[in-house]
Amino acid sequence: MKNINSFLNWSESQLTQAGVLSPRLDSEVLLAHALKLSRSQLLIHSKKTLNEAEKKCAEINVRRRRKREPVSLITGYQEFWSLDFLVDENVLIPRPETELLIETGLNCISPASKNILDLGTGSGVLALVMAKEASACKVTALEIDPKALKIAKQNAKNHGMRDRIKFLCKDLRKEDWGGPYSMILSNPPYISSTDIDKLMPEVKNYEPRKALDGGLTGIEFYKSIIPIAINQLEEKGFLILEIGHNQVNEVTALLRQFSAYQKIEVIKDYSGYNRVVKAQKESRYG
Repeated sequence: MKNINSFLNWSESQLTQAGVLSPRLDSEVLLAHALKLSRSQLLIHSKKTLNEAEKKCAEINVRRRRKREPVSLITGYQEFWSLDFLVDENVLIPRPETELLIETGLNCISPASKNILDLGTGSGVLALVMAKEASACKVTALEIDPKALKIAKQNAKNHGMRDRIKFLCKDLRKEDWGGPYSMILSNPPYISSTDIDKLMPEVKNYEPRKALDGGLTGIEFYKSIIPIAINQLEEKGFLILEIGHNQVNEVTALLRQFSAYQKIEVIKDYSGYNRVVKAQKESRYG
């Protein structure tokens, strides 16, 4: 393991043995992080000899990944919407499929849109991206966990959005959300309690259970959000929710229990799974 190339070969072998799904990619990302280089620079300087300090730091990263710790928690950041976001053990690591939630929200923006709520903000990705992309709107981010909220605030500061987002530390099921809002976005916990231990080690062992656990059926948060949101939305306001791919019938049935919700629509992600449910609050004037 004298140079970058030989270290990468060793690292790939180690991660393959540990059952990591993308051993070469992860090896490159982790070594680039340890050396403060880009992945392309690794290839350019593949013959560069590693000094002892560099090798020790890189080996520590590989050992952590062998234990199936997520790459994002080792490096401390995750890319989302082409931006880098700080993450730690207190927040859910942003997933690519959640970008569909933002795309759906942006498609619902109109000149009448004034206030947007990100319900259960976690690392703040939804609030921050909406603040950047919908610059005419005021954005509020609500989160029960003060440790997660600290990460969200730091991400907002890092991307120059700290003054554009109002942060609330509240329990969405028990406290007022501070509405009314033109749009409410949420990616709530939606994994069934009984299914969490079946998830990949990267998720079940390292990501916060509170950000995953949707109760015995996986839809407990939807049961709270959907009725409360009626009084927190403006007329013609949108409720937009990310869902598990097998939850579409349950969530749309919950929405249909309330006549205030109209134009219920299900949006599939790029893998063909049901991923987002959108509903609009009716106008009293038709």
